Amino acid sequence: MATFSDNLRLQLQADGENPNTWGTILNDNVIKLLDTAIAGYTSVHVCTGGSDVVLPLGDGSIVQSRNAVLKFAGAVSANTNVIIPAKSKIYIINDESTRVSSSTITVKTSAATGGTGKEITVGASELIYCDGTSVFGLNNLGLNLGTASELNFGTSINELIPVSSADVKYVQASVSSNISGNKTFQGITTFTSATGFTSKIFNTPTTLTGGSGITPNFATNNSFSVTLTANVTLQNPSNATVGQSGTIYLIQDGTGSRTMVFGGAYKFPAGTVPVLSTSVSAVDLFVYNVRETSAVDSVVIKKFGR
Repeated sequence: MATFSDNLRLQLQADGENPNTWGTILNDNVIKLLDTAIAGYTSVHVCTGGSDVVLPLGDGSIVQSRNAVLKFAGAVSANTNVIIPAKSKIYIINDESTRVSSSTITVKTSAATGGTGKEITVGASELIYCDGTSVFGLNNLGLNLGTASELNFGTSINELIPVSSADVKYVQASVSSNISGNKTFQGITTFTSATGFTSKIFNTPTTLTGGSGITPNFATNNSFSVTLTANVTLQNPSNATVGQSGTIYLIQDGTGSRTMVFGGAYKFPAGTVPVLSTSVSAVDLFVYNVRETSAVDSVVIKKFGR
C-alpha cells in the first residue's frame, strides 16, 4: 500500500516497491506535485452564499490546496470560510473577489482541529501560513520589519511602510516622485536626491531641563526650548551630527536676570560670546549649525516679544 509524506502528501517509496514503474510514480506523484506546491496558481470560487469552501487534502494528486497561490474569485454575499488541510504549509492569497455588505473571507482549518483563522483583507495579496492547526498572516511583526499590524509595500510612493527608529536607522528616498499627505519620519532620515516640500515641515521643540548645567542631546531633536530658572551653563551637545542645524529658545522666568555660560564647542561670530536678555520673560533665540562635532557655529538673536 502506498504511503505519503506528512505535509505535502508526496508518495514515498519503500524498499523493492514498484519495480520498473518508480520512474513514472516519481514524475507524477512527487516532482509534478512539488512543482505545484512551489509555483502552482489556482482559482478558488468563493461565491457560496456563506457555505464553507473546502479545499480537500489529496494523497499523491494535484488538488487546489496543493497550489502555492490561491486566487479568490466570485461575489461573496455572506461571511465565508475557506477550509484548508490541517497541514503545515505557506500560501499566497490573491483576493479578486467582490464583497457584498462587508462580507468576510477567513482562511482556516476544519473546525474539528480547533485553532484560529486569518481574515483576508479585501483586494489584498497576503502571505499566510498554517501550522497544522491555526492560520496566521506573515505581517511585518512576523517578518521583523516594524510595528504595524500588516506588511504593505503599497502601490505608490505615498504608501510607505510604517517603521520605527528602533527598526530602521535610515529612511532613504531616492526617487523623483512626490510624497504627499502626512508622513512621519523617525530616527535619522537621509534624502539622496533633490527634495522639495510643498507643505509645512515642523518638529515640536524638546523642553530642556536641568540645574546649573544643561546638555542638549542632538540625537533626539533639532529644536529645543528651555526656561531659565537659575544661572546656567549650556554644555556642549551630545550626539552632534555634522551638518545638523536647529534652534534653542532661551526664555527668562518670572524673575529674570538669569545668565548663561556656553560650552567651548559653541563658536560665535568674531569670538564674541553673547549676553542674554535679562528682563522678566524675555525670549532669545539660539541658532546653531554643526560644522564639526567640536565646533557648533552659533548666534543668539535677542529680545523677541511675548
